[in-house]
Amino acid sequence: MRILAVDDDPMVLDLLEACLTKTGHCTVVRAESAEEAIAQVTAATVPFECFLLDIMMPDRDGIALCADIRANPEYRATPIIMITASRATKIMERAFAAGATDFLSKPLDGLEIAARVNMAGMLNDLLHREEESRHTLEELSALTSIRFEEPFEIRDVPSTLPLLALENHLLRLPQRCYQMSLFAVEIAEARSIYRAVSPTQFRYQVEATAAAIAGSIVPTKARFAYAGKGVFLGILSGRGKLNVKALRTVAAAALDSDWSPEAGGMKQPPELRTRMISARRLWSGPTACDALMSHTGRPLPDKPTEEEQRQLFAALDKRMTQKQDDTKEMDAAD
Repeated sequence: MRILAVDDDPMVLDLLEACLTKTGHCTVVRAESAEEAIAQVTAATVPFECFLLDIMMPDRDGIALCADIRANPEYRATPIIMITASRATKIMERAFAAGATDFLSKPLDGLEIAARVNMAGMLNDLLHREEESRHTLEELSALTSIRFEEPFEIRDVPSTLPLLALENHLLRLPQRCYQMSLFAVEIAEARSIYRAVSPTQFRYQVEATAAAIAGSIVPTKARFAYAGKGVFLGILSGRGKLNVKALRTVAAAALDSDWSPEAGGMKQPPELRTRMISARRLWSGPTACDALMSHTGRPLPDKPTEEEQRQLFAALDKRMTQKQDDTKEMDAAD
């Protein structure tokens, strides 16, 4: 603990320094006047954690010095122990009004000095913990504070991707057509929920919904992302047609089973709505990306060039021709 001891009597400073440094837990910086003390405070690169101020000093007394220290925002809560030989009530009232925390009576006693400073240290530790907790809460609030329209990443839930990663996945697919079902899952009345609960609770609702969706689809074939506004957008690869009604039923049951009213800020989980984005089944990566992006309110990515479109249609024609040839061969075998 760094202590600034201020007294115009060097012998008192010697006593304070001897009592406080013999345990090795305190570093005492000395000052013999209020002006010298202010200079020490101003020059300090490491803040003081306790002040010992003699009340009766020439030129400027300890009470005025206490008020000056309290005027510094860095020391508004730092323990200040006044040292006095007076028992006058008015003097002590002035000291406490100026911001004093405690007092020591002269003649000084080594055990009392150690006890008072030890209590000041405990108070200082408590203040530090409260300050750290306040900063932690502020940082957590900043992390969890989200805009309603904002898409954010959901971690540790199978099949989920950040929205940008889902877009990149589709745009980087080889230039051919794929069988995919494009779907959306929406938290009903999401804007009203967002306004009614805290950011942390809204994030919980979104993450719980993501986990329920993930448990309701084939993880090896599905990818989906949170797009903001309480909406999830996803793709399910393969020939099988996605049953969005069944998805809603299974996801709602999972959400209800794992729901925490305290974490979500609501007694019941939100209602889910599901829909197919399109009845179309064959997609290129860019066209599937366009279809998903049209549901986000964000600008669409660049369209494929004419050459890319020609290659896509050529690939589709080749696939259809191959499929017809396979059908003929099967008929011939029969």
